Amino acid sequence: MDAAGAAMKVGLFAAAYIGAGVAFAQARDTTFVITDTSVVQGTFSAIAVTRDRIETNYPRAPREVMFKFSINGQDNEFPPGTDHMIYVRPRAGKITTPIYQFGRVDAPRTPAPEDAPPSEEGTAQVTFRLDMRPVLASFRGRGSYDPPNGPPVRRRDFTGVYIVGNAEPLTWDFSVLEPGSPFELTDPNRDGIYTVTLPFESIYTRPADDSGRAVWVRKRDIARFPELVSSQRLIDALYRLSLEELVELRRDDGALMAGAKWEGIWTRDVSWGALLGMAPIAPDEVRRSLLVKVDSSGRIIQDTGTGGSWPVSTDRMAWALAAWELYAVTGDREWLRQCYDIIRRSAEDDLAVAFDSATGLFRGESSFLDWREQSYPAWMDPRDIYQSQSLGTNALHHATYTVLSRMAAALGESPARWDSVATRVRQGMNTHLWLSENGYYGQFRYGRVHHSLSPRAEGLGEALAIIYGVAGNEQREVLARRVPVVPFGVPSFWPYIGDQPPYHNAGIWPQVVGFWTWAAAEAGNAAAVEHGLASIHRAAALFLTNKENMVAASGHFEGTELNSDRLIGSVGANLATVIRVLFGMRFEYDRLAFRPVVPRAYDGERTLRNFRYRGATLTITVRGFGSSVATATLDGRPLPKPEIPAGLTGAHTIELTMNGDVMASSLNVVANRSAPATPLVALRGGRLVWRPVPRAVSYAIYQNGRRISVTTSAQARVEQGNGLAEYQVMAVDASGIGSFLSEPIRVVPADAVMRAEPAGSDGDPTQADDGGSVELTTGTNTEVHFPIEVPVAGVYAIDARYANGSGPINSGDKAAIRSLVVDGTRVGSLVMPHRGADLWTDWGYSSVLTTWLSQGSHTLTLAYTNVDRNMNGAVNRALVDHLRLTRLAER
Repeated sequence: MDAAGAAMKVGLFAAAYIGAGVAFAQARDTTFVITDTSVVQGTFSAIAVTRDRIETNYPRAPREVMFKFSINGQDNEFPPGTDHMIYVRPRAGKITTPIYQFGRVDAPRTPAPEDAPPSEEGTAQVTFRLDMRPVLASFRGRGSYDPPNGPPVRRRDFTGVYIVGNAEPLTWDFSVLEPGSPFELTDPNRDGIYTVTLPFESIYTRPADDSGRAVWVRKRDIARFPELVSSQRLIDALYRLSLEELVELRRDDGALMAGAKWEGIWTRDVSWGALLGMAPIAPDEVRRSLLVKVDSSGRIIQDTGTGGSWPVSTDRMAWALAAWELYAVTGDREWLRQCYDIIRRSAEDDLAVAFDSATGLFRGESSFLDWREQSYPAWMDPRDIYQSQSLGTNALHHATYTVLSRMAAALGESPARWDSVATRVRQGMNTHLWLSENGYYGQFRYGRVHHSLSPRAEGLGEALAIIYGVAGNEQREVLARRVPVVPFGVPSFWPYIGDQPPYHNAGIWPQVVGFWTWAAAEAGNAAAVEHGLASIHRAAALFLTNKENMVAASGHFEGTELNSDRLIGSVGANLATVIRVLFGMRFEYDRLAFRPVVPRAYDGERTLRNFRYRGATLTITVRGFGSSVATATLDGRPLPKPEIPAGLTGAHTIELTMNGDVMASSLNVVANRSAPATPLVALRGGRLVWRPVPRAVSYAIYQNGRRISVTTSAQARVEQGNGLAEYQVMAVDASGIGSFLSEPIRVVPADAVMRAEPAGSDGDPTQADDGGSVELTTGTNTEVHFPIEVPVAGVYAIDARYANGSGPINSGDKAAIRSLVVDGTRVGSLVMPHRGADLWTDWGYSSVLTTWLSQGSHTLTLAYTNVDRNMNGAVNRALVDHLRLTRLAER
């Protein structure tokens, strides 16, 4: 869809309108239109009455109550990270929930804003209803019930069912759950439906006026920030709303919290906020926040991620990009020296543990997409996620080594090593992740021993590839017009996972849209810029806050799994529409350059006053529209380029006049689509077999990461070779959209698999508690030897059978890491992520390393070295039963 085609949907309109390409189809065939003062979406509207007041009749964001039920006061309904959720928006002072079934995950809900009840104030009496009949039937039939989380509950031990949650009067404190407490559900009708009614205060993001319209009125002092004055009052008001939310994000210690719901400081999130718009206008808060995320050893903290944090997740290096941006803004040499050493130490660890020299790519979870079920096929566990090589994560690793090179040069040190790594990552991304037939990069490489590329587009990674120079000039032009976007914005990835509710999956995150809009400006694609601006401004104006996310299909904030007001990345994205796009600021170590892109519909004049850059205080004016600056002046004198030197001091006026020319551009607006479900494949009698997948018209068969055949049946014959072959199946629908590949099936002759026991051990590897395993900690068994006799030379895949009960699968910081040393030479690190809190009897295999082994005797060693330090530092523990060696098939 090109910009002209979009304009036709709203008809011809005058220059006062903003958004010649901002009319997009929605779930109910309505459109939204953005003008200089308003957003109109069907029956809803938001109006910037002044630059400090916005009014809207869109449903107010209500209080969210996260909760789950409990048998006998135990945390046994769901594993950590899964809850029920309701919105406290009563009718006549009451809410009656759906009937939940104990242990059943709620079906995804995507409510439409048109269906929201009025936003009543006051206390709501909420009646929670729980179907306990399957539990009671299990008690009668088996004498016990096996809950989704925790040990079985015997019938004779059943004392009651309770509710816990995040909002008063609920609590997450399970110790208060006892018979007769306010949190106990009862079954007065003896029909198996248990209920309890509790009072909740109706709390909304914004107050309502007498007519019932939600209102934002600025209350915070924002005088210390640059002031925006333009001919588009809506943008001015949203900029000021975002400045106020930036003030509200500031904690008492001067650092920036992650959002209204998240008082902590998260490495990645504060870095994204800083990059998008906060470093130039709140450098002190950004510096304080970044320093909080450095550990006692002077390394960047990976505070979120699957299976025990780093190195399953490695996107902590977003910190490096924010640190460089802070230096480029301030010119602070002490900060440059300090942050260079922090980044260097962290990079050294990544190179040792997470870098794959064969592909030139770093391993680790997709940046910010760290809710495993939301982003990956269900079969991928934390070791698989560690081994994956993700687009967004590699884009920021490339940027990190580019930053290290610039820092080294600025400090008078050699940048050669860092340049070399950056080049290898860029080449690796363009070799292994670029999909020339699609015109964008694939989401990630994944598998076990053999990897293949998921062809889904991933919005953040595509944007970072443009911004940080992974994509060449021709590639970035193609990217900007070929990356799939949907009417309400840029989804986290596309197509979606069909059986997962919206959040990362099937969701739009303004921080992703912010980076994408910046990237579109770099690529000179005005249609994509306009689409991004509209996405961010529509949501903030209607919601009256910079929400964490929205449902991709409806553009509504209700219906995602979690959603916070004033998420730091979303606030940053709104600021980026001004700083990065409409003013086009690019901060370098020796200058401030201006590369604004102003779509035709945004024609006019806009001025930023009191903008501080190093020793200068600037008044910056941009006039007109266009894809580049035609003329630039400093204090009335022409500039040869639209940039100023870093050494400029004092008060100055910069005037930029656009070229009045927006090159023809287009974008790839697609339908909200999910891919077919991932096939569940088994090996039976030399054949792969699976149940037919709904919507699938064919199945692609993969061997060792490569497509070898296509079939329309639900089975395929496999051949056994002289070593390991991995087989996978992809379901493909009528439009050619493929599922994730199925879990790899190992087809391998028995004589190609060996196991190496710890020296002196004779344990049975099928048992978890046989005494044959060895405990690895930071202080004991720091070197464990595994002698092995190799009968046939070849390339072997080596992994460890282990247990790690130091934390849950979805969080924590105690992933176990050990270097694998073969005959005295380090091959790499084996990563053994969490397998469940206190689950030391749950065994599985670690990540895989491959190496050539000659025929004869070898000694394999698991060693704890300096590079194997995890994020916790003190607890780096695993039980290891044996090493498995699998000879790969000869090609």
